[in-house]
Amino acid sequence: MSPYCDVLIIGSGAAGLISAINLANEGFSVLVLTKDAVTESSSSYAQGGVAVPLALGDSPEKHIEDTLRVGQGLADRNVVRFYINSITGYIKILRSWGIPFLGFKNNHIEEKCLGNEAAHSHRRILKIGGDLSGRALMKSLWETACRHPNISISQGTVLVELLKSDNDFCVGGIFQDINNNVFQITAKATILASGGLASLYSKSTSPNVSTGDGIACAHKIGAKIKNLEFIQFHPTALDHPSYFLLSEALRGEGALLYNKLNERFMFDYSPENLELAPRAIVSNAVWREINRTGAVFLDIRHLGEEYIKNKFQGIYECCKHFGYDLANDSVPVTPAAHYAIGGVQVSLESKTSVDGLWAIGEVACTGLHGADRLASNSLLECIVGAFSSTQSIKEFIQQNNDLGKYPQEIDSLEFDFTGIVDTSEIANDLKHRMWKFASFDRKEEHLLYLLDYLEELEGKLPKQISTNPFINQLKNQVLASKLLVKAALSRRESIGTHQVHNINYNVNSFS
Repeated sequence: MSPYCDVLIIGSGAAGLISAINLANEGFSVLVLTKDAVTESSSSYAQGGVAVPLALGDSPEKHIEDTLRVGQGLADRNVVRFYINSITGYIKILRSWGIPFLGFKNNHIEEKCLGNEAAHSHRRILKIGGDLSGRALMKSLWETACRHPNISISQGTVLVELLKSDNDFCVGGIFQDINNNVFQITAKATILASGGLASLYSKSTSPNVSTGDGIACAHKIGAKIKNLEFIQFHPTALDHPSYFLLSEALRGEGALLYNKLNERFMFDYSPENLELAPRAIVSNAVWREINRTGAVFLDIRHLGEEYIKNKFQGIYECCKHFGYDLANDSVPVTPAAHYAIGGVQVSLESKTSVDGLWAIGEVACTGLHGADRLASNSLLECIVGAFSSTQSIKEFIQQNNDLGKYPQEIDSLEFDFTGIVDTSEIANDLKHRMWKFASFDRKEEHLLYLLDYLEELEGKLPKQISTNPFINQLKNQVLASKLLVKAALSRRESIGTHQVHNINYNVNSFS
């Protein structure tokens, strides 16, 4: 693996691989570094699809209004308009790459193939391969990226720090491999596509790698971070140690929610939209009903066994693997941390506030989602961000062609030589505290307690880069958690995914 490239991409989800392929097609040498296997990303777990206004009677304007309504006034109208007006053109490019979108015949969509999800005014969820869209999308992207002569991929390579030049440009990063070797990669342009931070919580639908490394490292080099308090909790994860995601598409086709008293409780929370209310409302309702009655169940049996097995084959088989039969059982569900709405603040071109650094996908705060994310707008955000950043990156490289050639020498860095210590117990304890005190019904005293705990824990960790990979990852996990808690303390009102209780403090104290 060369220690130098034109474009360094940190993360191998949909945003990272689309960007890699697109830039490689432009002739740049691209290196993709990924924390785990290239197959392990939040994109692989996506089930719904891509929200695209393709149906008769639908339009970009209607999609824009749905997105703004769910965002509760905090989504940026110009950003929403840009992303939604762009998506159809990029879908055409992805189709030319061989991505198997369902329902296209002679360049026209069969509307029956479009899915329905909460808070959408029309059926507009474009599926890929089947009901487990993320897997099918990523399989195609992996195959394309791995065959491309301009793309190199390094697996099991963990981001430790981002590198800055003397003139404060980002010029790559410092990484650690599975053998604990610490090394640097330098680049003319660096793209963060490292995903979100939902796995800071003990209940999460995201892979274990989603602990906010990219957000923490971007913060350390001065990149602006925005809206981290807005963590979207998916209302229907399987109440099982896997927290397997039970797609919103199930409710879109008629699945119902019942509490332990066999009551359809959504009448009390959103009588107009019921199970298809925005996610923040449904997840909060499920959380409250579990606390009130002891359990909540998702029931789709009334749709019939044949329909369920055909329409949701992948989800049905996964549930069977975990011991539940969707066709014959009502299945226990719980909310689980699912998606980081906030992240590294970026422009329309996905530029961060640090020259030489871009952020795309879940790691970025684009302004598309506001206070709550409209279902299946996440893959839309990945796709548009990956493509729309290309021209900006090309121009930057042309103007700064020597950037990244003379970074800080790795030998000049100070290291902490703490022995190989298993920090998993500390990390798991932190996740449980985050779930208990920074998920639903956030209270000032709980957040302040959590902040004190995080700062105490941070003080015990070495300031230098450690030769122990567990310590380096824990440091970033603690910092990302602290940024989230501070953001939650700084927003006083309940809105969208951020629901507070008894907040009456000085907001400026936690800036």
